[in-house]
Amino acid sequence: MAVDERIKKELVADYLTGRFSQRELAKKYKVSLGLVNNLTKELNTSNAELVDAQASLIIAKNELPSEQMNAIIEVAYDEVYSKNLINKATHLNLQRINETLEKNTKMTKVNCGDGIQNLEPTELEMIDYKIAQEAIDKASLTLGINQRHAKTEINANATNAIQINRSSI
Repeated sequence: MAVDERIKKELVADYLTGRFSQRELAKKYKVSLGLVNNLTKELNTSNAELVDAQASLIIAKNELPSEQMNAIIEVAYDEVYSKNLINKATHLNLQRINETLEKNTKMTKVNCGDGIQNLEPTELEMIDYKIAQEAIDKASLTLGINQRHAKTEINANATNAIQINRSSI
């Protein structure tokens, strides 16, 4: 029996909330456990935090005065607006960096005499590539594409083993 696409989308949306097991979804949508498994096998419960946040907002809405809720909502909208501006500016910078790298030129001030300066295209130097790479790296962090989690612990056994192996060479 073919399952309606709308049902599949709703089932996946429910799964992403992190609040339903595969068995519960099979029972809720009257489909086989195998179908639920196939639809959800590559997914994680990415919306679970949003469910918690929405529940907190509903509780706050019932408990807090309207002035406080309005202030919370206004600050949240301002935060989203600021994040969108940062993302937009970061994307624009990445686009400009890419164009500069593709052209392999930058605009450089050149003295023409009598205190007059002109901008002329010059070839990129090694330092320009390094600066571009650092900017791309920072942009990837800003956009959440590249998240760094430095491991602060040092495995003393591995370090000692490396030192022992080096000394025996």
